[in-house]
Amino acid sequence: MAEMLVELAAPGGDRVERPRTAPRTPARPAQMSTAATPPRTAGNAQQVTLMVLGLPGTAERHTAKVTELLESWAREGRRWVGDPQAWRIVALPVSSPHLPLLVTQQSHWALWVDDDLEAFRRGYRMLKQIAEQGGPRRLLAVHPPGVGKQGLLANLQYVADAYFGIELLVLAR
Repeated sequence: MAEMLVELAAPGGDRVERPRTAPRTPARPAQMSTAATPPRTAGNAQQVTLMVLGLPGTAERHTAKVTELLESWAREGRRWVGDPQAWRIVALPVSSPHLPLLVTQQSHWALWVDDDLEAFRRGYRMLKQIAEQGGPRRLLAVHPPGVGKQGLLANLQYVADAYFGIELLVLAR
């Protein structure tokens, strides 16, 4: 299924050749241990910067979408989130000439994945740009609350790994 979507996402409907690499096991969501890292609270919170690629803009109304997801995850009991307001969300265009430099300076990266009909095509193109421009090799998938793992997110996770060598961490249930 993902291969068909990749072909559709390619500009002009061109057939996309899968890179010839040794077979790898598909990327799986990381098992996050809530016991290993204490949750961040107002008293012990150090602000963590999360660099987000793929948001439609850099204004606060766009970064608020990511904060909303972090709040949703915190309500679900994901302790690693801590206080969602303590996160510093920075939107960065995928085409930024500063991307390779920022990759060396920032450790927390995310990819915004919307839930509309063009989401896969847009996600594929962003992943391709990230790979071509020396972007981060590990990204957290951030998306509107309520988007499930099946379908869109699972397909993007597969394509990120199989075609671009990027680990896309999907935490949706």
